Amino acid sequence: KSFGDFYVLRKTVRRAAFTMIELMVAVAAVALLAATLIPALPAAKVAAEAAVCRSNLRQLAAANLAYAADHGRYVAAAEASEGAKSIRWHGVRTGGSFDGAKGPLAPYLGGGGASAWVRRCPGFRPDAAGFEASCGGYGYNALGVGSELCLPNGGGQRVGMRPTALARPAQTVMFADAAYVQGNGAKAKLIEYSFAEPPRFAGGGTPWPTIHFRHRGKANVAWADGHVTAETLDRTGSRGGAQGLGWFGPDDNSLFDPF
Repeated sequence: KSFGDFYVLRKTVRRAAFTMIELMVAVAAVALLAATLIPALPAAKVAAEAAVCRSNLRQLAAANLAYAADHGRYVAAAEASEGAKSIRWHGVRTGGSFDGAKGPLAPYLGGGGASAWVRRCPGFRPDAAGFEASCGGYGYNALGVGSELCLPNGGGQRVGMRPTALARPAQTVMFADAAYVQGNGAKAKLIEYSFAEPPRFAGGGTPWPTIHFRHRGKANVAWADGHVTAETLDRTGSRGGAQGLGWFGPDDNSLFDPF
C-alpha cells in the first residue's frame, strides 16, 4: 500500500481509540453507577427471599387443601405411630431426625426432592440444627387446622381438622414463618420449629411465640383459603423478642381457632 493509504488507516485507528480523559470519564461513570446500585443489593435480596417464601407458603397451603380433598381432613400437625417413629406434617422421624421426603404432604409438592425446595424459606438461616429439621422455617397451625384441639369437646391431636369445621377459612392461619429459641442469653439460638403457636394454649396459658418476623419485621402467612399475606409484628412474648418472634393480630386465638 502507498504511504497515503497507511496514513489514512493510522489516522482512523487513532480516532477509534479512547483518549486517557475519555477512559477516566468512563471509569468514573462505572464507579458512580456501582456506588448507586450496591447499597440497594441487600434490600433487593431480602425482597426476593420474601417473594420466594410467599410462593412456598402458597404451595404448602395448596398441598394441604389437596390433601384434605383426598382424605377429608387437613394433614395432622403431629401424628404418633409405633415405636420411636413419629409423623409430622413436614416429615417422618426414625431415631433422631426427620425425613422430609417421606412427609405426608410431599406427594402433593412434587415428590421428595421437589418438596425440599418448598419446605425451605430462603430468608431463614437457623443458628443450629434442631429436632424439627426439615420444616425449613415454616410452622403449622396445630390448634385449629392440624388438630382438633380447639373443638368444644377437646378433640384429638392426632387428626387434622375437617375443612367444613372452619367457619372463616380466609381468617384462619394455616402456615406461617416460624422458629424457636433454644437456650438463653448469649447462648440463645434460633432453630427450626414446625408449629405456629397461637397467643393462648387450648387449655389456657401463654406459649412462647414462634411466629418469626424475619422479613424486615414481617412474617409471611398462608391462610386456610390459600391466600398469603405479609403480617407486621404487633407484640412479643416473654421469650424470643430479640430474635424477632412474636404475634400479629388480636391478642386472642381468633385467627387460629376456626370457631
